[in-house]
Amino acid sequence: MEEKYRIPVIVTLLICSVVLTYWFHAILGLGTVFSHFFYIPIMLAALWWERRSIVVAFFLSGLLLLSGYLFRADVLTLNDYGRALMFIIVACAVSYLSRQLNAERRELARERDRAQKYLDVAGVMLVAINTDQTVGLINRRGCELLGYREDELLGKNWFDLVVPEWRREAARRTFYRRISGDAVATEGEGAVLKKGGEERLIEWQNTVLTDEEGRNVGVLFSVQDITDRRAAEDELKTAWEEANLYLDIMGHDINNANTVALCYADMLEGTLSGKEKEMVRKMRAGVCRSIGIIRNVSTIRVLHSSEPVLKAIDLDSVIRSEIGNHPDSKIAYGGTGAIVAADELLSEVLANLIGNSIKFGSPDVDIGIKVLEEGDLVTVSVEDTGPGVPDAEKPLIFSRLVRGNRKASGKGLGLYIVRMLVERYGGRVWVEDRLPGSPEAGAVFRFTLRASRDAAARPVVAAGPSGKAGCALPRC
Repeated sequence: MEEKYRIPVIVTLLICSVVLTYWFHAILGLGTVFSHFFYIPIMLAALWWERRSIVVAFFLSGLLLLSGYLFRADVLTLNDYGRALMFIIVACAVSYLSRQLNAERRELARERDRAQKYLDVAGVMLVAINTDQTVGLINRRGCELLGYREDELLGKNWFDLVVPEWRREAARRTFYRRISGDAVATEGEGAVLKKGGEERLIEWQNTVLTDEEGRNVGVLFSVQDITDRRAAEDELKTAWEEANLYLDIMGHDINNANTVALCYADMLEGTLSGKEKEMVRKMRAGVCRSIGIIRNVSTIRVLHSSEPVLKAIDLDSVIRSEIGNHPDSKIAYGGTGAIVAADELLSEVLANLIGNSIKFGSPDVDIGIKVLEEGDLVTVSVEDTGPGVPDAEKPLIFSRLVRGNRKASGKGLGLYIVRMLVERYGGRVWVEDRLPGSPEAGAVFRFTLRASRDAAARPVVAAGPSGKAGCALPRC
């Protein structure tokens, strides 16, 4: 009851008490127990105003005794004094209980307000739906997302108000299965309607709410608006597909041009001599650098656009295939029977490491490839007698666009691709000095692969990372 109504009620009850006292004592001259009526204003005052009820009790006690003394013919008895004292005792007891009850109520209100603040701070919509499908709680973010005031949502049927019609019945069935304890999804995507009718895509998670006896009383939903994010993802996907299309077209055309250029370079090199032949070799080297860039970009595209599907790969076939692409280089290799878990892109690891040794070494650089099997681990080493890698560059050389302090040119992608591929296969890669403590005496690049026990291993011929049958990039 509001405060403005409480005082008139108490005053009315006190007037009634005065009238009853006068009627029984003055007019009827009786000491009949009518004073039980006095407990009503005493207890109401105690519930509403706590200690102030004692004033009401003293007033009614005094009224009872004074009226009996003035108007009753008989003498006041111990029972009369007991009743007056009982008024005061009841007022004290009820006011104490009322004070305890109000303290608990205020504490609950503070806890509720504190919890509401936590809910309002949350960056997602939090909504509790009761078993009868009505909204029992919603935070500020939820009101903002839906465009409603809190009082417009509380107590309303959630599914009728904010769930689109095309989704409504399915959402209800899911809710009932969840509230009944059936094993259904606790997260997913859906849609809601804003106050103006706009439909928004949401991502939700939920948990069942229970009471003290463990009975399901509702479901708490955490809801995030993903409409803008999904639109941005769709735009990015479209842009990615367009970029890949342009890269496919560009790579294919440049690849064809490079193939023609290499053919003419090889023909010219066989017919020329002296300075002219050296110029053709430089031209051929430039075309090869262009081919290398296209290969690296194509490999990175594959790495970022597909999940690895590892299978048993014949490591010896991959190594020998890469060695065969460099007939003019001195590469020592003793063979291996190792079968490793990788994919067709494993050839790019060897291609980049061997190409790195040839590019940075002198024309007479010696290259050696060794394979060491230790249980489930296979370690491949590619060493050369080139200029080596300074100690300061060793931790950085596998990072993107880090080329090192070398004479030969490069774009810094080769070793970065090596690291990405090796990590894709669950291994690691590092560089050491060929002769410990002498970086200038050459380098050893080592990487590990996991051994495969699959007997269905098949030889893999390096075919390039184009991702399309018959579109392998040319080798230099």
